[in-house]
Amino acid sequence: MNRKNIIIGCMGVLLLSLVAGALYMRQSHGERINELETQLNALREQAKKSAIDRRVSKQMEEIAFGQQTLSEERSQEAIRQSEIAQEMTQRSEIERQKALEAQSIAEVSANEAMTAYQMAERQRLEADEQRHQAEHAKLVADTLNYISLGRTLGSQSYAIYQTGDKELGTMLAYASYLFTNDYGGDLYNPAVFQALTQAAGSRRYWSIHNGSISRIDITAKTGRMLTVSTYGEIFEHHIQGGQMQTTRLLSDKNYCFRDVYAAKNGKIYAISFTGHLVVIDGKHIQVIYLEQVAKPFSLQYMNDGKQLLVIGESSIAMVDTASDKIIGTRQLSYHIASTGRRDYKPLLFDNRGRMHLVSTLDDITNEKVPVSGQVTAFASSKNAHLAAYGMSDGTIWYSDASNKMTKLIGHLSQITKMKFNGRHLYSSSYDGKLLFWMTSEVQIKPITLFQSNSWLNDFTFNSDKNYIWTGEHNGTVSEYLVSLPIIAQRIRQNIKRDFTQEEWNYYVGKSIPYRKVKVNSEK
Repeated sequence: MNRKNIIIGCMGVLLLSLVAGALYMRQSHGERINELETQLNALREQAKKSAIDRRVSKQMEEIAFGQQTLSEERSQEAIRQSEIAQEMTQRSEIERQKALEAQSIAEVSANEAMTAYQMAERQRLEADEQRHQAEHAKLVADTLNYISLGRTLGSQSYAIYQTGDKELGTMLAYASYLFTNDYGGDLYNPAVFQALTQAAGSRRYWSIHNGSISRIDITAKTGRMLTVSTYGEIFEHHIQGGQMQTTRLLSDKNYCFRDVYAAKNGKIYAISFTGHLVVIDGKHIQVIYLEQVAKPFSLQYMNDGKQLLVIGESSIAMVDTASDKIIGTRQLSYHIASTGRRDYKPLLFDNRGRMHLVSTLDDITNEKVPVSGQVTAFASSKNAHLAAYGMSDGTIWYSDASNKMTKLIGHLSQITKMKFNGRHLYSSSYDGKLLFWMTSEVQIKPITLFQSNSWLNDFTFNSDKNYIWTGEHNGTVSEYLVSLPIIAQRIRQNIKRDFTQEEWNYYVGKSIPYRKVKVNSEK
């Protein structure tokens, strides 16, 4: 049974396999047919596409051929245009070269023209410079000639005036002033200055004192002049109506006054060699005896006039100018020969070559005098840093701002007083001379303001510094005009006529254009 079932089963399986194989073969054949149909359809489509592609390709070939033909035509045109451009470039280059050559020629011509212009301009400038130099040389020569003429006229004026012909002497003095002043000459040249001061009548003098005038001062409030003498005289002076008006403040021959000081408070102080200090306050006179100050001879103010230093030969005292009381004294170990002022303080010179600056009674310096010999007068200018030492032998040592010492020779005897006015130095001496020194000059030479027949003990300026007042040993007071503008004005006022042509030709010169001095004096 089992075997039969197995056989039947096997046969069933086999049958199923055959059926399955038949079905598969049928199915595979159909799929193949379908695949072949698909491939056929694909080939048909490819054939159509190939035909289209061939037509497109042919069209593309035709287009490409047309483009190639067009490209060749354009290329030919480009070549032709290039050849035209090259030809134009060559022409442009030729024109450029011609332009460069023309520019180069133009530049050469311009340079040559500029060189010629510069040469002509240089020649013109050289000609102008030579003309200016010639004009300057002529101007300098004319200036020097006129300055020299001014000095010559001054010398002639001085000599002719001395002979008594004051009219001609005055005219020559003013002509000397005009030529010197107009051409920038030195009006302080001795020949010019002495002629001017002589023609102007610059000095006036009055014999007033019985004794030797020892000191002069100017009052601060009234500007009047004070003089004291060794004969015990104290006088006050002022000019009124061209005349000297003198007031006798004190006259006592028992006193020997050596110095006078006009304080800012109006008081007048006079020191006597006898040891007495006289104080004049209005009409009140007070005499203070200085027991501890032997032989006082100098007064120096302290602290802007609030105190007064009385200086003796070997001692000093301090006086309060408000109460007129002695507030201190000091004995010195040296002998004082002369006094002065430096840095607005009293300066004492002893007989051993030392100098001492007094700040207070307890503050006194001790320095060596920078020059040899005995100092008898001293002057300084704090602002200009100048100093001058007057010596007993008549020489003056001048110290400039750099402390360079210069020896000035002009006096023959002891220097009695010196004073700075700016850079101008004035000096007096026992030789009777009042000298003027221009310290700004390279060579400092003296100009004699005047020569007295007596010793000059002291001098001072008036308040406006137009006049110098001098005190002489014989008791004479002199007023000396030193302002050049006032001197010139006074001379102009004294001129009565002009030069005649003959006088002009003789004294001035035929080659000098005639000038009316009287007309100038009236302008």
